[in-house]
Amino acid sequence: MNEKIISAADIMMQVANIGTSEANEICTVWKKVVSGVHSIKHENEDSEKRMPIGERLAGNTRVIDLKNGVLLVETDHPGWIQYLRMYQKFIINGLKMNLPELKISSFAFRVAGEKISLSETYEQQLAKSRKEQAAALERQEQELAEYEKKSRGSEKQNSKNFSAAASSGSKNSSSSLPPELLAKFDSIRKSMLTNSDNK
Repeated sequence: MNEKIISAADIMMQVANIGTSEANEICTVWKKVVSGVHSIKHENEDSEKRMPIGERLAGNTRVIDLKNGVLLVETDHPGWIQYLRMYQKFIINGLKMNLPELKISSFAFRVAGEKISLSETYEQQLAKSRKEQAAALERQEQELAEYEKKSRGSEKQNSKNFSAAASSGSKNSSSSLPPELLAKFDSIRKSMLTNSDNK
């Protein structure tokens, strides 16, 4: 392919990245590495009419952003994303060899026209996660407060019932405990008193 011919996508990327030599370096290395991709054997790249897959990928993909080792790549069509995923390991190894200081570990993709960026999606996910955690914590605190309130109320009620049953020594009809249980409590109370007298 003629090196002097520059695609419109390359011109726009250069205009968008004026003043950032690192971004230009990433774009240049991206084009070089992706152009080196060779298709699977069943595809015929020998035809004069057909451009090799690597050059087609390089012409239809652009590097948009790099954050935390994730490279955001924009494609002209969703089909190119499938090819990038197929050759992802090869491309990442090529980028690591040429730009080891960037520590690129994976890709994120978007189709041209989408307004997704790595910083926006990361910040949105972080805010959403924090909001969900705060809501879950608040819900758990409310449940805990309700449980403590119920358990204090039931402890007071049980102690009142036990005291009433113990002091009356008989079956109390106004008690909320069943008569069999009151009789058992009474027998336990008597055995405890008898045991303490024997000591």
